[in-house]
Amino acid sequence: MRFIRTILMLIVTTLLITSCSSDKEVVGKSRRTVLVYMVATNSLGASKYDQQDLNEMDNAIANGNANNCRLLVFYVSYNSNPYLFEIVKKNGAAAHVTLKEYSEDAKSTTKKRMTEVINDVFTDAPADDYGLVLWSHSDGWARTLSTLKVKGKNNYKICDFGEDRGAKMEIDSLASAIPESMFSFIYADACYLGSVEVAYQLRKCTTYFISSAAELPVDGMPYDKNIPCFFENSPALIQACRNTYDYYNNLKEAKRTLTLSMVNCKKLDAVAEFCSKIQKNGKTLDDISALQHYNTYSPFIYYDFKQYYDGLCSSSAQTTEFASLVNDAVLYKASTPYIFNVLKIDPNHFCGLSTYILGTGSSTNENYYTTLDWYKKVYGGAE
Repeated sequence: MRFIRTILMLIVTTLLITSCSSDKEVVGKSRRTVLVYMVATNSLGASKYDQQDLNEMDNAIANGNANNCRLLVFYVSYNSNPYLFEIVKKNGAAAHVTLKEYSEDAKSTTKKRMTEVINDVFTDAPADDYGLVLWSHSDGWARTLSTLKVKGKNNYKICDFGEDRGAKMEIDSLASAIPESMFSFIYADACYLGSVEVAYQLRKCTTYFISSAAELPVDGMPYDKNIPCFFENSPALIQACRNTYDYYNNLKEAKRTLTLSMVNCKKLDAVAEFCSKIQKNGKTLDDISALQHYNTYSPFIYYDFKQYYDGLCSSSAQTTEFASLVNDAVLYKASTPYIFNVLKIDPNHFCGLSTYILGTGSSTNENYYTTLDWYKKVYGGAE
């Protein structure tokens, strides 16, 4: 009799658990989970560029082979509360499956919210490997950039990474929100994040960092072409870079605009060590006006990293050593001849990364710069 009662209790318990479960499909550990962190409560979302990119993601899933990978999107827009969903293929079409809805007690550009989302991804979509796409506005590490009108373009508000109804995320907060070594790659689909300072700040967060030294077109990367690259057995990151570059390089006039690079962040400690030695030499450049810069309007604060440090090297041996270190770190680089038909890019002085030159920016930027890991290592000698 006791055995029968035990069996009945197990049956009832199973039924209760089943009736209380959510609609989320229980999925085992996948090979790779890719998270797109999409902050669209800004001019990009207002102009529907978020919908354009979401449609491209849908097409990638509907028309492709997931290859035991999963695509998750954290999404905040003017039309909805923040939520995390997965794009899955059902009956030959893409479907969005909500995994979690979030309260509005924290902006999506805070460490609190990003950490929460990443932890949820780790729990709801366990995988052997993870990739991250950062989608929003950005101005790299800088706290402020000039809002002067660029020819043919309207003024817009600039932020470090992400703009959630005016709230921004500083680069050190971004780095601290990302668990160490969780993501094998980070693709920054946002402007100006292609600086050595940002890459160095993220060096413990990822192995490969893809980003742009200059302003990106609002269309962003071609997700329909790149999601399949992310889902390869070994993510085809170089091909994803080529897809993005080829897309924009084949356009005409001002639409033919892009800078892009991929960096192996594990190589950046050696680069920083070399730059620290160079800075200790005390050499300065009297005239930086001829240096390649990447923001299209003044004040110019993003200069070509290699060209600047080449000018600080005191011998040809140092220049050769530096070139070798940069080539080891920068695995891919490409640029169209002009940025928005305004700024010419010299292919002989485009290394794929920008850098800041002390004394060229505002006191706000200057003060914040001294808190970054790159400054502490290169200028302060910190380990």
